[in-house]
Amino acid sequence: MLTIYSPVQRAHRPAYVVKQGERSASFDVPERVDSILSAINEQELRPVIAPDDAGLDPIRSVHDTGMIEYLRTAYERQNAEAGVSTPVFPTFFPPLGQRRYPGCFEGQKGFYCTNTGVPIDEHTWKAAVASAHCAIAGARHLQSGESRVYALCRPPGHHAGPDFFGGYCYLNNAAIAAQVLRENGERVAILDIDYHHGNGTQAIFYAEPDVWYGSLHIDPGTDYPFFAGYADEVGIGAGEGTNWNVPLSPGTSQGQYLSALETLLVRLTAFNPQWLIVSAGFDTYIGDPIGTFQITTAGFNKVGRRIRTLNVPTLVVQEGGYCVPDLGRNVAAFLKGLADFKQSD
Repeated sequence: MLTIYSPVQRAHRPAYVVKQGERSASFDVPERVDSILSAINEQELRPVIAPDDAGLDPIRSVHDTGMIEYLRTAYERQNAEAGVSTPVFPTFFPPLGQRRYPGCFEGQKGFYCTNTGVPIDEHTWKAAVASAHCAIAGARHLQSGESRVYALCRPPGHHAGPDFFGGYCYLNNAAIAAQVLRENGERVAILDIDYHHGNGTQAIFYAEPDVWYGSLHIDPGTDYPFFAGYADEVGIGAGEGTNWNVPLSPGTSQGQYLSALETLLVRLTAFNPQWLIVSAGFDTYIGDPIGTFQITTAGFNKVGRRIRTLNVPTLVVQEGGYCVPDLGRNVAAFLKGLADFKQSD
């Protein structure tokens, strides 16, 4: 299976995030990539290629130009205005209904950013663009005839919306790829299997009739992103009926998870997409430090094999998954199931 990855992504290494008022280590570390690439090589899921430079136009087709410009310039602006080389964090957030863009940089920091888990350092923007380029390249390879492609995206993307970013995510890689795939009027389905709901992806396509979004995830009443991902969110206007959320309880077993997946795949199949994007998070793993679900490595292989039976050209876009020692093995198990390779112990 073709894997697309840019080493530029590895330079993004958040010094810290802020959680519950204190500095905390980010789980999105470059070693996640090392674990995945090692497993891909060991399991012979090659080749691994770098993406072409797709520029910013595909990114602009999804994200607000003001947000793009903010992300591109925030670190340099902070250095210039404050004279310090520290990660950019917001201090102020706009209340509901108050969305006027402030003139001062200190106020702008919280305009697009939704939380304190997305610091911007000197490498963040280039890494985020490289990550998006991996997804774009994956979409182009599908259009050129590949049936299965894996975009090793980091930072992840599904919490980035049209005009907001958060939750380790800056640009929505899956949504950008979907926009590429739908450019000829074809239907695209996005299946999100990350532990957390992809609130950004939902927001981007919520009113769109030709992009289906389905997610099974931790109940947002108990965990991030808290404010979206509920079962009654089904789309609006022309997009009504193309958004499906399946919230799951903390501690969901593998059997319960696979059963919920079946329910979601029935709706996906009814949509009859020409293309499928899987927002593949592996923080549903039984050993993940931020999740509570009970999915095993063999379980990921089962999920991959089940998705393969849909018989739709598929782009896998890497999202979460933070148990670094086992992440590569879990990704490889999923990809082998999707590619119909024999799963080894």
